[in-house]
Amino acid sequence: MNLKFILPIFFYISNKIIVSSAQTEPDLQNNVSEEQLDSFSYGNDEFKLAIIGDSGTDKEANMVMELSDFDALLHLGDYDYHCNPDTYFEKVLDADRSYQFMGIIGNHDAKRQCPDDAAEKFKENIYKEMMSSKNDKVKCEFSESKFMWTCVYQNMRIIGLTPGVVGADLRDEQLRFLKKNLSEATEDWKICSWHFYDKYYHTGKYPTDGNVVSGYDSDSESFYDYCKDHGAIIFSAHDHVYARTHVMSKFMTPEIDVFDKNSDGKVAQIRNGATLDILNGTGGWEIYIEQGEHKDYEHWVKKYALGDHKENAKRFGGLFCNFNYGGNNKRAHCEFLRINSSEKVFDSFDIYRNEDPENVTYQQIDEEFRNEKVKALLEANNNNDNDDENQGNLKSKEIIDPKTGNSLFTKTNIIIGSSVFAAVLVLGGGILLVKKSKKVKTENFNDDPELVIDKQLTKENSNTNNGNVLAVPTNMGYSCDISDVRTSITTSNQPIQQNDSHAKNQ
Repeated sequence: MNLKFILPIFFYISNKIIVSSAQTEPDLQNNVSEEQLDSFSYGNDEFKLAIIGDSGTDKEANMVMELSDFDALLHLGDYDYHCNPDTYFEKVLDADRSYQFMGIIGNHDAKRQCPDDAAEKFKENIYKEMMSSKNDKVKCEFSESKFMWTCVYQNMRIIGLTPGVVGADLRDEQLRFLKKNLSEATEDWKICSWHFYDKYYHTGKYPTDGNVVSGYDSDSESFYDYCKDHGAIIFSAHDHVYARTHVMSKFMTPEIDVFDKNSDGKVAQIRNGATLDILNGTGGWEIYIEQGEHKDYEHWVKKYALGDHKENAKRFGGLFCNFNYGGNNKRAHCEFLRINSSEKVFDSFDIYRNEDPENVTYQQIDEEFRNEKVKALLEANNNNDNDDENQGNLKSKEIIDPKTGNSLFTKTNIIIGSSVFAAVLVLGGGILLVKKSKKVKTENFNDDPELVIDKQLTKENSNTNNGNVLAVPTNMGYSCDISDVRTSITTSNQPIQQNDSHAKNQ
């Protein structure tokens, strides 16, 4: 075994192992694919809420329900237009449903439109469905009258009210109920819902309608503005159209939010003090015309009605919103879908919860969430690697680098450290073999195993290789040219120092 061959081989192998080890842990921060991220579960559970109003019980109502799968249904009132309180719950609402149900009482479900006993049965049916075992994923609390309720589903608070409905609680009592439950809400998403509307938030089928929800007195407090102040999205119905506003900073006297005035409507950024109102009464019974000044209000960003040629008469629809979109609890994606149309999607937009739109863009919200998700994916991969290396049994205390705050026991560090250790073993084994070889040769050919410098050979070669030649007697059959070793070492980018004194001592 010749030392001039051992050292170059050692450094070559070490270099290859370290390069290979580094390649086993790529820079995942820059190489994580969208497919990997999509398959990695992170953040809040995404759920789809269906918002449907004025459905009736004809076959079109069932068709609207089949436009999309959903996890929860918010019905905005008017279940049946013939005062049959059981029909909707038997024909339209699935008996074996897995989705959660929340429903508001509409004017066609109450007194004046229906006999007292039918109105009472409507209310009891809604209460029964919302409190049944099938609604085990939503927690609801009702007022004593059962005309008002508040529910929590996932990270969403939904409040259902009935201002303007005959037989319901007085408006002041409903406002108190709203304030109590909304002011205490800590959920990420908040929704205010009722059947009727205020003056500026319908498209003109009944042009003389005023503030049915908030009240007609000049000093009446706006339900809309209170919900807006708490960043709650507003849903209503009664007008059998679909209409969505810009993000509004004021509702009593309409004022579009400064950060949404020039928006194309594809993104709505809400916060405490700014929100949007969506009216949807196209659930399956009849679609109305739009008319007068109401249809031309500048705060409408998207509207859908009967059409100039009644082309939408049978194209009923529902709004379907994915909250916690992609796991992001600051984003929702909504689509208004229609039946009997080659263009199923009429409206598509995103809602972002952004408390500081002046300094933070919705793109930054997406980027921040993506970075958090990538970090979680990397940590999960690292934990999985550690579990594999420990075979699911061994758990060691993590050691943190005080300078970087990162774990010292990363996959890369462990592999490189092990590789260097193995290389050192190779070197040690090689040196041991050399020594044994020397000993055997010396014992066979020289009783005094003393290694000496061949002065004459050293002198002859001192001008060409700086005296870097070790010579041994020819009867040992061994010589080592250190310059060869140095050349090999330099090639491997791992220089070592020559120790001349050590050579002389040998």
